[in-house]
Amino acid sequence: MQLNPGWQFVRDIIRLIVEYKWYSLAIFGVTIFQEFAALWPVNLLGQFIDRLGSEEVGNIVWLLLAASASYPGLLRANIILRHKMFYETDFKKRVELILQVSDQGNNPSMEAAGATHTRLLNAVAGITNAVYYVLGSFTPVIIKIVIVSGSLLHYNRLLGIVYLISLIIPAIMTILFNKKLRVLRDSQYSIMGEVSGAGILIISEKDNREARTKFLNTMRIRKNVLIELVSKDQFYIYLREAALVGSQFVVVFLALGMRTRIGITPGDFAKIIGYTAQVAGAFISAAACLDAIISYSRAYHVFVTANGSDKKSSLTV
Repeated sequence: MQLNPGWQFVRDIIRLIVEYKWYSLAIFGVTIFQEFAALWPVNLLGQFIDRLGSEEVGNIVWLLLAASASYPGLLRANIILRHKMFYETDFKKRVELILQVSDQGNNPSMEAAGATHTRLLNAVAGITNAVYYVLGSFTPVIIKIVIVSGSLLHYNRLLGIVYLISLIIPAIMTILFNKKLRVLRDSQYSIMGEVSGAGILIISEKDNREARTKFLNTMRIRKNVLIELVSKDQFYIYLREAALVGSQFVVVFLALGMRTRIGITPGDFAKIIGYTAQVAGAFISAAACLDAIISYSRAYHVFVTANGSDKKSSLTV
């Protein structure tokens, strides 16, 4: 496990979270309040719709205004905390790895040094961004799934079960799609280092025609890899989103068919649609963050592989 780049990547993420535990706990706490605040307006909106026929709507309107205004403030505070932790960890990890690679004393050429530096920056970005996403993106979707599932189970057990099952297909699709993109992502980060090294070489040796040809060929390969990666990635994302939207509508249609038997009011429908829409958005966001984390893990893998697995000690936090 110590020699496995994937394990090293996960280990460094955990160590950074533990080392900056007070930031992590603060982010976690703010995120919990943030997600409850995000669902509060949906609940109040349902109550408001049900009370439109009566005169008891004044207090609900003011509460809805207060709830809608409080959520953006919590969101901004969360972003400030996450970015503070991100910049702290990015500085620490970047300085540490650059100095450790330098202390290895390999004395590479300027081209090789440029390529190594680019791979190192990608690896550092992978670790720090993964910490950023883990704390700020996966926690919200878990909270929302728990809350919404509980709310739907409160209306009807079948609704809650169908809702949970509806998330399985897009979740499986996310795993499969990332496996299919693994080779392209490795090529992406590998070629980025080569482009950087080749660019530095032709700048320092402007009369070197061989270096110029190598740079142009490398850039063409980079362009083709990125175009293919973006095309496949966007296609896979669309399929995942289409499956998620379709599965959410299954819950809505099921509720429509059961509305008379279980006594669902118009306000209840507003809650169901609002809850499922929020979870769908959170799920898409979390899936996109998972895509990014897996992509960053490939950048880390490329860096570790290029520097040799026997130098694992230089990659610890």
